[in-house]
Amino acid sequence: MTRQIDPLLEDLREIRAQTRALLDRVTDESAFQWQPDGGRRWSVAQCLGHLNQMNRVYFAAIRSAVAAAPRESRPVTTPLASTWFGRWFTRQMGPGGSKARAPAKSRPLATGTRDEVAGAFLRGLEEIERTIEDAATIDLNRPTFPSPFFRLSRVRAGTGFRILLAHMRRHLRQAEEVADAHS
Repeated sequence: MTRQIDPLLEDLREIRAQTRALLDRVTDESAFQWQPDGGRRWSVAQCLGHLNQMNRVYFAAIRSAVAAAPRESRPVTTPLASTWFGRWFTRQMGPGGSKARAPAKSRPLATGTRDEVAGAFLRGLEEIERTIEDAATIDLNRPTFPSPFFRLSRVRAGTGFRILLAHMRRHLRQAEEVADAHS
């Protein structure tokens, strides 16, 4: 029997592997900081820095909803369900979704070194994984949280995790394209 959280954990494992492969390719600090198109596009560092910001803002909202949610006596096996809008928004946040300007509170801060930025991202993945594992006995279709970016909307916790993971895949692909352009 598949737990509700298993697809999320599988996505997270793939993201971790994709990140490690990217970092294995971009070992040089100058390649990590290099911005294509004469500095008009984000570097690998900025892509990961943006994801670090999103983890601080968006994941914090998900984590709060999960922490307050009632728990079942055993792992939940009901499949994750999203509204039509939730499915659409998840697709928009993933690779191939519409381009949009990042909200101010999710733009990368002044980037640090490769080790600092990548280390923070990998630690964030570990925290997300722990939270997902801890949510095994929560029906993630039930708790909701106010979107940190669209105050009038509420997001189901399971959909929030899907959005967060899709957004990571989007910017990891972007970072891979930057690494390809630099080599």
